[in-house]
Amino acid sequence: MVVEHSASESASGGQDGLDKRPTPSLDDPEGVRIALSRWLSEKLGQQTIIPVLKIPEGTGMSNVTLMFDARIGKDSPTLSLVARIQPQGDKLAFPDYDLPMQCRLMQALKAIVPVPHIIGQENDGAVLGMPFYIMKKTEGLIPPDIPPYHMDGWIKQSVPETRRKIWYAGIEAMSRVHNVRLEDNPVLMEAVKQSRFPKSLNDQLAYWQNYYMWGYGDLCHESVEKALCWLQENRPEQQAMRLCWGDARMANIIVDEQSNAVAALLDWEMASLGDPLQDLAWWVYMDELFSVGLGVAPLEGFPGRQKSAQYWSELTGLGISNLGYYLVYAATRFALILGRMGLVNGNTENVGKGFEVDYLNKMLKAFAN
Repeated sequence: MVVEHSASESASGGQDGLDKRPTPSLDDPEGVRIALSRWLSEKLGQQTIIPVLKIPEGTGMSNVTLMFDARIGKDSPTLSLVARIQPQGDKLAFPDYDLPMQCRLMQALKAIVPVPHIIGQENDGAVLGMPFYIMKKTEGLIPPDIPPYHMDGWIKQSVPETRRKIWYAGIEAMSRVHNVRLEDNPVLMEAVKQSRFPKSLNDQLAYWQNYYMWGYGDLCHESVEKALCWLQENRPEQQAMRLCWGDARMANIIVDEQSNAVAALLDWEMASLGDPLQDLAWWVYMDELFSVGLGVAPLEGFPGRQKSAQYWSELTGLGISNLGYYLVYAATRFALILGRMGLVNGNTENVGKGFEVDYLNKMLKAFAN
């Protein structure tokens, strides 16, 4: 579903429950529409008009995303485009947004893995007051996360074999990122060097410890504190060091409707260097959380944790003995993020409560004892 914004409408959004997200709204959609029209006219060398802006609902937790068709010149075809704009305000899911990093990574990875085609980017606030980039819209379907695809939507309406193909296609696309050796890819290496994201497990754990202090202030989240301590004390001795997608989940892939292949991997804001087993763990954890974690039986066709891990290991040649550690890591990060989202929406009474905390405690009981 999308919300359309024309000259007379203001941008706002949000629903109750899980869909009450901290992404700030746009205060001046008409000004943004005019500014982007001018910017595209200069970038494409032809007068470009954007009649209407659209803000998608139902997917994504932290980006300002605009969808629009651009009329270019008189005889050129209309382009369907997507703009990602760096969010601002005090209701943010993350303390820092390196939007240029996301753009650099996608441009560096485009010959390796399916990613959206970047039209252009602005790394400062000269045009919109904040950085942004524009990409061509990738045609296809996105597995929904609101409501979760195990509960409703086109994935649930698909046959089990289609679900299985899409699941494995996502893991296969993800593994292409993990199989890249940075030393053999100078373009990607340079993109990584220019990025501010964590570049080791120690960096990542420090980031999430700082995230906890930034996002929660004086409030105490006992389960997260226990998990962060355990993660610090039980760091794996053997770790592969590869580029990690970060927010690796079904809701961040675009699926080709005809072939069920992955048409694009989306949302690189949580990218890092580290053991890519963490991506697989996040992929599996998010699927489990939004099915059994909500008391919903997984749909038939999804292969489950062990078969998924074995398939990924075959594709990458990497071991999976530390999967339990990274499942706890995944559960810890998501509990931090979802708790932060509750806090910025005024829910201070339920810190340390909720289905995501229950599942974190389940992971700790399974792997940390």
